[in-house]
Amino acid sequence: MPKGRKGDGHGAGEGSGVMTVPSATQPIDDIDFGSPDFLRDPWTPLRALQRDQPVFWSRSQNAWIVTRHEDVLATFRDQRLSASRIVPFLETVPGGLGDDFPLIRHFEDKWISNVDLPIHARLRRLMANAFSKGVVEALRPTSRQICRDILDGVEGRDVDFVVDVARELPARVVTAMFGIPAELRDQFATWAGHIQQATGAAVLDRAMIELYHGTLVDMNVELLKLIEQRRAAPRDDLLSQFVQARDESDKLSDDELLGACHATIIAGFETTMHMLTLGMIELAERPALQAHLLSGPIACGKTIDELLRYIGMAKGMLRVARSDFDWHGQTIRKGDFVFGMNISANRDERVWADPDRIDPDRNNARSAAFGPGMHFCLGHLLAKMELGEFFTELFGGFEIEILSADRPWINSFTFRGLEHLPVRITRKAG
Repeated sequence: MPKGRKGDGHGAGEGSGVMTVPSATQPIDDIDFGSPDFLRDPWTPLRALQRDQPVFWSRSQNAWIVTRHEDVLATFRDQRLSASRIVPFLETVPGGLGDDFPLIRHFEDKWISNVDLPIHARLRRLMANAFSKGVVEALRPTSRQICRDILDGVEGRDVDFVVDVARELPARVVTAMFGIPAELRDQFATWAGHIQQATGAAVLDRAMIELYHGTLVDMNVELLKLIEQRRAAPRDDLLSQFVQARDESDKLSDDELLGACHATIIAGFETTMHMLTLGMIELAERPALQAHLLSGPIACGKTIDELLRYIGMAKGMLRVARSDFDWHGQTIRKGDFVFGMNISANRDERVWADPDRIDPDRNNARSAAFGPGMHFCLGHLLAKMELGEFFTELFGGFEIEILSADRPWINSFTFRGLEHLPVRITRKAG
């Protein structure tokens, strides 16, 4: 993330299921989301902040960092903090946005993840049916077959798990959901990556913003073609449901349709891709956890929930203060950035017993993995279904060998994920 926005000096053993986190005993001077140490291990410094400085001013981030479970939940729920943050965040790049990126400004209030009440409630009401349990269950057979096809395609070869497996699964599922032609699958996956790179960059530059804006231009051209096709001849797909979404006399405008597509495609690709990779690593090292996941649908679901809590794929979410207020002895000023760190909330010892241990029988009702409150992820059922189907197919029928100890973490304050990971996947004997 860029420095110097407007700051004013505000003051385990393998197979055991346990990851040992070094004790955080030294006071934290600052937090830099882009530093290699933080990308590798965010928990140690964040835990130190939980203990001593729960609302912490970071000079590097030029923002407040909130770490305790209760407080992180408050960042999502407190109406003094706004979700409308993409344009303010991108304005921090040297020179600001100016008039060079009109589409970025135009769609600031069209993404459901980026708006406050009452706009958020209206968009959520119109979009919710497209992500219902019935819709997700209807997609399960397709997702299962996609998992099998991908694994059959990489079986017996050395491949990059991130690119050849983890990116491929959500690309196929999301494009199938939207009815996007197969020949555009890779293009949409690439576009999703370009947008997420800019909106969640730990270290932002102007080239990322230029690519983001150009991506919106190109993506909108293809989406508008598909939207017109669905208006003329609706199909049994997500895009048709968006086009037909109504509540009495209300419906999504054309720009809101595009915004719903942007947000769904980006989240559908990026979150699932990173969780598939990080979840696979944890399961590959724990045969007992694999067996638990494979023991039945309920155990599989609970294992997925626990991996989501433990792994911290969603690091945190940015908010912008709408007014001045005091919090834990600190004064938050209007316009200040505030990061609610989901990743530390889900390892907070005030809430979780032995939080650095994977316990698939844990009650995860209070998990912040999908963001609490009104911004709770609409696609959570879809994401968990994809994860469950893939891990069941992978560990039920294949052996996987991770071929490198290197972990090249992505440049993101939003997500925790890897750039690449070489693996060898082979079918189990018999």
